[in-house]
Amino acid sequence: MEIRNSRLQIQAILKDSPSLKNHLKENFVLECQNGRELFLDGSGLKAAIVPQEPEFTLEQALNKDWLLR
Repeated sequence: MEIRNSRLQIQAILKDSPSLKNHLKENFVLECQNGRELFLDGSGLKAAIVPQEPEFTLEQALNKDWLLR
C-alpha cells in the first residue's frame, strides 16, 4: 500500500511540475542506489544479494500496477 501511495503522490507532483520528470531521469540510478543503502540498513541483509544497479526502469517504477499484482 505504501508503494501505491508513493506512486500516486509522485504522479500528482509530476502533473503539477512536468519538468521534474527530467530530474527523475537524470537521478534515477543514483536514487535507486540510495534506496538500496537504506533498504540494506533496515533489513540487515547482505549487500551481495541486492543488485547495485536497478533491474527496472523509471517507467516501471512509476507504473501504478507494476509489481503490485
